[in-house]
Amino acid sequence: MDIAAKVMSVVGRTSTSSEPTTSSPAKIGKVMDVSDGAFIGGFIPSLIEKQKYPYSRPEFLFFSEEEITLSSDHSVRPVLCPRFPHRMPLYVGYAEAINAGKTLQNEDQASAKMLVLTQQGCMEASAINGNKETTNGVSNEIDDDVMLTPGTDDSDKLALFAPRADAALFNLFDGHAGSAVAVVASKCLHEHVKARLCEVLDMLLSMDRKENLNFGKHRSESSYSMSRMSISEDEESRIKSEHLVKGALESAFLEMDEQISQDKQVWRLPGGCAVISVLVLLGKLYVANAGDCRAVLVTSDGTKALSKDLTPGSERKRLQELAYRSPELIGNSFSRLEYSRKLTRKDLKSRVLYRDWFMDGWAMKTVKECDLRPPLISASSKKRRLLNTIGVSRGFGDHHLLTVDEKLSIKPFLSAVPEITVTNLRDMDTLTDKDVVIMASDGLWDVLTNEDAGLIVRSTLGSTDSSDSSRYTQAAQELVAAARGQQQAGNLKRWAMNTGGHASYDDITVFVIPLKYCAAPPTNLEEEEDDDMLSLE
Repeated sequence: MDIAAKVMSVVGRTSTSSEPTTSSPAKIGKVMDVSDGAFIGGFIPSLIEKQKYPYSRPEFLFFSEEEITLSSDHSVRPVLCPRFPHRMPLYVGYAEAINAGKTLQNEDQASAKMLVLTQQGCMEASAINGNKETTNGVSNEIDDDVMLTPGTDDSDKLALFAPRADAALFNLFDGHAGSAVAVVASKCLHEHVKARLCEVLDMLLSMDRKENLNFGKHRSESSYSMSRMSISEDEESRIKSEHLVKGALESAFLEMDEQISQDKQVWRLPGGCAVISVLVLLGKLYVANAGDCRAVLVTSDGTKALSKDLTPGSERKRLQELAYRSPELIGNSFSRLEYSRKLTRKDLKSRVLYRDWFMDGWAMKTVKECDLRPPLISASSKKRRLLNTIGVSRGFGDHHLLTVDEKLSIKPFLSAVPEITVTNLRDMDTLTDKDVVIMASDGLWDVLTNEDAGLIVRSTLGSTDSSDSSRYTQAAQELVAAARGQQQAGNLKRWAMNTGGHASYDDITVFVIPLKYCAAPPTNLEEEEDDDMLSLE
């Protein structure tokens, strides 16, 4: 299938510009990444210039190097999707478009994985193309020895009946100050998630079975293998199966961030990325969000946000409390308070409304000299910014980012801990082929509301054949095309939406996840040639 068949814009030419190189520290607004400098201040060693993972597009697109180059044409901004939509896990739809010239490369990244989980760290992940994955060059073969019971030689039986479950994991990474961190996370996050889930799989399956004993829904024997780990009544009353999955995701996110921190000591990994993940496991859909990407549930009942945008504005109280507990993080350069308006010297000794870390409401205070410092969270632009620099408050990376003027570290304020929501698909009365979850970067949500996106998807699905496995990719394409808009004549960097108003100039990435196939595998699964389309039950 030619890539042009999956591009909604005609690619007339490729970008001829190349990435600039510089020996000075990179500056992003008023931010500098000291890891890009050689012996800055004598404490950061010179780094290997090449990145751990070269820039690429998601592997499930199956793009050649030439096609990756075509995808980076800022003047055309082609809307791209997988070459083989039917090979996407659970028929999930995907589409993307590069920004309008803000950065040379698309800083969004994504991954889609089917995971086969087994207890005791024995695990296997099937990539979309059917190849076995490796970690640090070592094949992830299941080692029966780790499942042996002391004093027995019946390893084959134990391996056969070992607790096992299938899962699907979809990740979206919105990079900033470069794509390197997003690329690394797209290659490695699923490995951390797998490892953590496998540690608790035995207990997880046992608890899931007890919680749903009377549900009456058929599940495979592998999902209901007998637990070899006892659970006390007290634990069972307080801890549910979803708590184990949440803990696995939270731990995996922190481990991913720590890996990036360690890799950053050797490889050139500037900047960071926001991240959002959707994990489908045992009839439940987990959304783990650390940043300003968003997941939205679309059903016949309407739309519902499954995640909250985590930004300096929405996380004001957490950030202010951190500055309160550790005032040295902002020194004498910023004020942790939020004021009702921008203050100037003319406001000295006057009265102004303010909020502190413990406040939902507003109170009055007399303006002092220290109040004239820039606020911890600025509101001078459309996007609220932390330390007058960065517009995110959670995500991976950014370990060496400093404010240029004050040399303050930004990382202590940036958390890699995700907020997690759980949707139990078993509790939904009915699931149709039009019920989906839209997961997208802020390039989409900056210009489309949740309701707008839901209408576009339902309209597309309503006009396509229910047996067409590419219909969810078509819906993703329509979303990206709507947010990207059309180029304005005479201005290569100006794009307008068909409905009027400015279109998104940012990178746009969208997943459309059909709940029907999250709750149950496609009926023609056994007839598919793709071995990676695995049952979740």
